[in-house]
Amino acid sequence: MNIIIVGAGNVGSTIAGVLSSAHNVLMIESDSRKSEIAKSSMNVSVLQENGVNPRVIEEAIARHSADVLIAATPNDENNLFACIVAKDSKKEIRTIAKIRNPDFMRAKENDTYFGADQIMSPELASAKKLAKLAMLENAVDYDDIEGLGLAAAIFSVTEIHKKMVKQAVMGIDVPDDCAIVAVYRDNDVILYKETTEIHIGDLLCVLGTPNAILEFNKMMGYIREAKEIIIVGGGIIGTNVAKILEAGKKYLKLIEQDPERCKRLAREMDNVLIVNANGVDPNLLKSENAGRADVTICATESDEKNLLASLVARDLGALKVVSRYSKREYEDVFSVTGIKSIVGYHRLIANEMTKTLISDEKAIMKMSHEMETLFSVAVNRNSRVKGSLLGDLQFPEGSRAVCVIRNGTPIFPRLDTRLEENDVVLLYTYETKMNKIEKMFGIRMTDV
Repeated sequence: MNIIIVGAGNVGSTIAGVLSSAHNVLMIESDSRKSEIAKSSMNVSVLQENGVNPRVIEEAIARHSADVLIAATPNDENNLFACIVAKDSKKEIRTIAKIRNPDFMRAKENDTYFGADQIMSPELASAKKLAKLAMLENAVDYDDIEGLGLAAAIFSVTEIHKKMVKQAVMGIDVPDDCAIVAVYRDNDVILYKETTEIHIGDLLCVLGTPNAILEFNKMMGYIREAKEIIIVGGGIIGTNVAKILEAGKKYLKLIEQDPERCKRLAREMDNVLIVNANGVDPNLLKSENAGRADVTICATESDEKNLLASLVARDLGALKVVSRYSKREYEDVFSVTGIKSIVGYHRLIANEMTKTLISDEKAIMKMSHEMETLFSVAVNRNSRVKGSLLGDLQFPEGSRAVCVIRNGTPIFPRLDTRLEENDVVLLYTYETKMNKIEKMFGIRMTDV
């Protein structure tokens, strides 16, 4: 597939890094420094031009025989305009626009949007994920798997989870409709093994229906339900987090430094206390009782401020701290400081692109580690596994079947589950040789 990406900033570069392994990517960027970085760091072609110029877009589409155009500049208007020009130049081209402001997301009846076939909003995706992590006391990561009615979550095992520590995985009575698919210990990935003993500090990767994930969270036990929540930052992300959580009738306090923005937020949300103050000031957070909060969510537009607010809230005694970051290098910074519940742009973008463009098969999502993926394979009439019992199949090393979608319903299989025609098998893989998956199922995959 031939793909054009307009914009080589943080978002555009992340998209290019994901897609360039499987597709032919051309990036258009006017900034010389960003262009040179893209050329030297990725397997892409780079055109140093104004990517919103209609002439540039039309010529690039013609020369590149483009199938997809992704507009990822910092400006919403420019992104929509680039998609409109692309569609006018080539009717059948697929257009994707990165949009920050929800006001620019105007859905149409045919599941497309005004100006683009598809909208990608890291801000709104971040807000949804931050809100979900706030409500799952034991979770440090969470992703909805849209279209399949499933979700993947990572739960942290701490000192309070005494009934789970020192147990073997097979001894954990997990709720129906979910399964533990892997255990993360330090930097290692331990694929689900029934005899693996759970230790304090382990992270459990769980796949299940959203309700089953909630039940797993309750099963682990927690000090108290998250009812009192402080949100630092009233920008697009912080505001949408508050609106999502407001529906749950929690006690919400949003701290924002801009007085005009505070006035607007106070008019928009009746059940959120708006505080006009500097949310990274330790004295302010202390006076606003951040130490007694069940959850503190750091959602300013500055990675540095989010890091500082996270550390202050944690040291004051907040039971859980959740933060966002936009620069990839801050993932390691947060990890070093011990802040585990973090939401990063690049992971959200990578998963969105994985789900929509990465493979001829349906890649579902990239997981926490490199070479760790969840994807689906359909069982057709000629499939080599049709009619087989799962217990009789020898899956390649590093892979396992974690769920079967049958007639739209997820089934968490047992050894005596028999694969039927039209089943969709969800495979978890880690460092797996894909040619062995191809041979096993009798399929052809370009990349997962």
